[in-house]
Amino acid sequence: MRVVVVIAILVFIEGAFAAAVDWSGILTMQNWYASKGTMEYVFGNSIQGEGGGHAEVFSLIYGHATNGNVYLKHKDFSGESLNPTFNWWALALYGEIVSEETFGSLVAIEDFYGNDISSGGTLIENPKDFYMALKVSEVLMGPDDYEVGQSWYGWVHVSIDDDLHMTLLGADINLSGGEVTAGVTPEPSVALLLLLGGALLALRRQKCYNDRRANMSIGNLQT
Repeated sequence: MRVVVVIAILVFIEGAFAAAVDWSGILTMQNWYASKGTMEYVFGNSIQGEGGGHAEVFSLIYGHATNGNVYLKHKDFSGESLNPTFNWWALALYGEIVSEETFGSLVAIEDFYGNDISSGGTLIENPKDFYMALKVSEVLMGPDDYEVGQSWYGWVHVSIDDDLHMTLLGADINLSGGEVTAGVTPEPSVALLLLLGGALLALRRQKCYNDRRANMSIGNLQT
């Protein structure tokens, strides 16, 4: 019976958390522009944060090679008049903290607005194995223009081969809006573990209470 109760509690907790957040992982695709010698990497998905905020990941990052060096640049959609998207990208090292406080100090992937996709950009020292940090913010309608709302922070681990094809090796985002550690996927939610621990403790206390009552009843019968 206790096992059934624990399972029911776990199902309830999982459902409650699933209703509060939504992140099914970052989606990627890539397109080759032969005329420009450039690869386009597309990153996308929706974020439904723990506080109820919502944002869209929609990023186009372009990669090109010059003299054997790989450069990346990110197309800035924050100035779009109809459907702006607030996404920012930077380079990060494994184990580096990505947060509101640290994001500005990271090496930003060069933003551009327009069609110049095959020149300039941010040099990638080791394209075969590197991390990119992501800041994505919700878009709010202000009295005169769009405004930036809540922000979320994440990372992607990628590899780019000699033909500029990208492989996604891992990714994570903190749906609470807090910090993440590049390359480190969090353990199961602390809150979830605390709730489970509390449920098990309550069941144990109930068992002890029932055992004491049973022993008292037996004692009364014996007297």
